[in-house]
Amino acid sequence: MKKTNRKKSPNRIKCQISGSERMSNATYLANKGEKFGVTGNVWASFYVSKESYKELVAEVQDNGLEKAAEKFGVDKSRVIKWLRYNGRGKFVAQKLPAVAVAA
Repeated sequence: MKKTNRKKSPNRIKCQISGSERMSNATYLANKGEKFGVTGNVWASFYVSKESYKELVAEVQDNGLEKAAEKFGVDKSRVIKWLRYNGRGKFVAQKLPAVAVAA
């Protein structure tokens, strides 16, 4: 096997749900971070791929934030940041639990 001096790029971002990685660049990361008032590295730590984001949105819509957090093994605040940092600013509708109304 041929040995190379190439280093792994520091601009690879990893999906926090699926674990898949993709190439990025420093400018993209910096711009994404700036858009949300954080550094590019902080934004990257909440990166979720498009496929995983769709799965997350469906889970939140069907079962709410708490159940989604349980399913993905994280706390509710992380799910909120995943939605905020990876969505297009859209609100994710949730089903509200049925509440008995006293007459």
